[in-house]
Parts: sequence; structure tokens; C-alpha cells
Amino acid sequence: MRRRDVLLAAALPALAALARSARAALPDAVDTRDDAVARWLSGTAPLPDAPTLDWLGYASTEDARWARAAPRIRAMREWSRRELASLVPGDRPVVYPFGGPDALHALALFEAAPRLLLIGLEPAVGVPAGARDERPGYFSELGDAMADLHRLTFFRTRDLASQMNDVGVLPVLVATLVRMGGRVTRIAQPASGRASVDWLSSDDHPHRLEYAQADLSNAALARRPDFVATLAGLAPHVTFVKAASYLLGEPRFSHVRRLILDGSELLVQDDTGVPFSDLDAGWGTRLFGRYVAPASPFEDRAQPDLASAYARQAPASLPFGIGYHVSARSSNLLAGVRVRTRARAEARR
Repeated sequence: MRRRDVLLAAALPALAALARSARAALPDAVDTRDDAVARWLSGTAPLPDAPTLDWLGYASTEDARWARAAPRIRAMREWSRRELASLVPGDRPVVYPFGGPDALHALALFEAAPRLLLIGLEPAVGVPAGARDERPGYFSELGDAMADLHRLTFFRTRDLASQMNDVGVLPVLVATLVRMGGRVTRIAQPASGRASVDWLSSDDHPHRLEYAQADLSNAALARRPDFVATLAGLAPHVTFVKAASYLLGEPRFSHVRRLILDGSELLVQDDTGVPFSDLDAGWGTRLFGRYVAPASPFEDRAQPDLASAYARQAPASLPFGIGYHVSARSSNLLAGVRVRTRARAEARR
């Protein structure tokens, strides 16, 4: 047996004790079964059965990965509290189209939102019921699925389909929730392309994270009036867009673009979101970071009017990287507030 495996095996009793103490400390509101599965999937506590070497390796890798991510997550939370929190009421739901299973950025930037809806193309595969359902290599695959989100700040489209078919969207969401400090109270297994997780934040406030599998193109939405009604029914809401392949600038996504503009009180996006030219006089915008023209294969999606606005406004800095440019030195975000919403926000100050 390799030295690494010997060390991992020696750690089993301590990890099992950790799991027992973690479950004992949970408040009554938490479904201990679902929370135990969530902690197992996150790599923070094993299930009562002896953890596999695959799980132990995953737990070690995730501990290191999230420790490295902690300063960036803290910077996003502090920036959001400073720049976004006063713009709309805190009870607004957040809609994250083209977000896939990226709960990390939604939770970091909108931690107070009672309801978060992520939308992607990937199937809402459920979570394993427990250790008996753990197939060989499962946690290695789950770790691989999480890696790009930390390294790039987004999931690569060409890898996402195969990764999510292997491990599913829901385990990624659940693992992220726990690592972001949530305590899971209920995991609703997928039905009709939808899945949800109820959880408590550190202040014991209840929240719901939802995922919907949906194609947002005009042709697909025309076949999903129920989903269109769901999105419209969430208004007024916050919309968050990043690393969205510039799809919202294409004619074939005009319907969801209109849903976003009609239903949003606050729009937080990078330059891959709603084109700047579509934010008319009804929107007040503030720019952050630095606008850098898109690189290949999106070089034809440059926005000269957005570049001009950055040159005029002398935007505030962005203390973290996000989206395709990754580095804070070349990342951008726009916060667009409906004028009537901004007037209410200023009146509350």
C-alpha cells in the first residue's frame, strides 16, 4: 500500500468521530439525513460507514481548494455588501441564466437572497442516497467537475456536459452550499428537469437554491410556456449573468433578453450579458473593473459603446477576477438598476 493510502486509512477513526460530532451539533430544523449526505458530498464529514480512499482524497483536495478560494470569496462578499446591498430590497429572488451549477458566485454575491434560481442545459441528476451508492471513482469525478469553477471562475461548456452526466448538477450544488457555510435542511431530488435544496445560512435564515434545466433560445422557450411563466412570476428580481458566451446579444435569444429587461430590478453582469446598447434611459448603470475586448472565439462581440462608457466613467475597481478574463486586472461587472428602483433605494438612505 502506498504511503498516502496508509496515512488516509489511519485517519478513518478521527474522521468518523468528526462526522458524529458534526451531526450532534446540528439544530433541530436540519434534516440530519440530508445534511449528512450534503457534508459527505462536500468532503467535510464522512458518513458513518468507513469512508473510501477515493472520498478521503477528494476531501483533502477540496479542503485545499476552498482554502485557496477563501480570500476571493471574501472579497466578493465584501464588494457585494458595499456596492449592491443597498440597491434593491433584500427579499428579491435572484435569477442566474446560463449559470449551470455555479452556485459559488451566486451565493458569494447574493448571500442574503431567499431564493436563487440557476438555469442551465445540464440534466438535474440527483444525489447518491449514501455510501452504498458510491461507485468507484465517483468523488474523483466530482472533484474534477469542481476544479474549473475555482480555477477559471466558470464551467467550460465543452467539458460540462460530460462532467454533469458523470456526477450530476445536484451534487455539485449541494457540495458548494456546504462549503459556502450553509446547513442543508432538505434535498429535493430532481423532477421534470427541476431540483432544489433548502438550507440555513449562518444566521439561521432559510434559503432555497433551485436549478432548472432549460434551453433559453427563442425556439425552445416557445415550447415551454410553463417555464416562461415561472420566470415572469419571479419579477421583480435580481438577474446575474457572467461567462454566458455572449448569447444574450444574439437574435435567437431575444425572448429571454426581454424577460430579463422586463423582470429585473437589478442586473449584475459582465460583458457577456445583455448588450450595453439595450440598457436605455430607464436604467442607471455603474461600471466596475476594466473593459477588455473579447478574445477568440468571441472577438466579434466587442462593444464599442461599452468601451466608451468605461472611458467616460472612470469606473470603480473590482477586487476579484470573474468571467472569461479571470484576472481582476481585466475583469468587468456592470450593475444596472431601473431608474424607479434607484429612486426608491436613494429614498431609503
